[in-house]
Amino acid sequence: MMKMNNIIEAIMGSDNFIITSHYSPDGDNLGSSIGLYYALKKLNKNVFFVLDDVLPINLKFLYEDIKVYKSEEVKVKDYNLISLDCGDKDRLCCSEYLKENYKMLINIDHHKSNDNYGDLNYVDPTASSTCEIIYDLLMRIDNKIIDKKIGNCLYTGLITDTGNFMYSNTNPSSFIMASNLLKLDIDKQGIIKNIYQNNPLNYVKILGDALNTLEVINGKIATIDLTYEMFKKNNISFNNVDGVVNYARDIQGIEVGILFKQKDLNVVKVSFRSKSYVDVNKIAQKFGGGGHMMASGCTIEDSLENVKKAIIKEVLNYI
Repeated sequence: MMKMNNIIEAIMGSDNFIITSHYSPDGDNLGSSIGLYYALKKLNKNVFFVLDDVLPINLKFLYEDIKVYKSEEVKVKDYNLISLDCGDKDRLCCSEYLKENYKMLINIDHHKSNDNYGDLNYVDPTASSTCEIIYDLLMRIDNKIIDKKIGNCLYTGLITDTGNFMYSNTNPSSFIMASNLLKLDIDKQGIIKNIYQNNPLNYVKILGDALNTLEVINGKIATIDLTYEMFKKNNISFNNVDGVVNYARDIQGIEVGILFKQKDLNVVKVSFRSKSYVDVNKIAQKFGGGGHMMASGCTIEDSLENVKKAIIKEVLNYI
């Protein structure tokens, strides 16, 4: 059940907040979290952004002016925990202590697979991004609170989760939001440059290695592997290879693109992208993951070979 007014009351009536999101941070994760962080600061709240993971280099422009805390660094008591863009409480990127010792858990998300695990929940699967939900939330609190700095954060999440307005989750409200943020003179070109035109050389090198693993199955499924050895060889972080799965999906005639990303020898993150009719959220949920109809993922503890066999067998059932 969606309770935006209750969330506003909880924010305005409390002083201490911890904001967190999911592992493997992306544009919507960081954009919504840091945008809300800045807004709560403007409301004179005591707020910490906690993320126990490696942050992607191409999004450094969002977090370079703030301290991103690790769980053990935060000593605040009587806090409300705000979870953003995370469909599963187990995937919150903070310690078990912080997940369990809050006064209230506020869950704000747009993933279809979200099971409303918070004390207060606002989950809207029709929203383009969590950043669009945070935009609406802040406009209800104070229609003057969003400044250029907050706008840069929210625009980042909006364009990354809509594929720069290419994906089917792009709504009329998405363009209205973009238009209003552009009126704040946000750094649109700087955001585009950082996200899409600023890949490190090692990213291009590992992309070449990954594309050499490309396989097409039954003319409808394309897979790409990023192995543990590739990450070591190219000296690049697991979280700095976003977007590789799109090379599989974007092949003519392909319905489902799959990226198998090996975190270590027995842990594989699987990313799914569909083009038109396959609901990859349902597939991901069968392996303990979730997400959206056309973009989902899961993490499986097994060898790359075994994971690929199990996933491809399941996807073939949907083609």
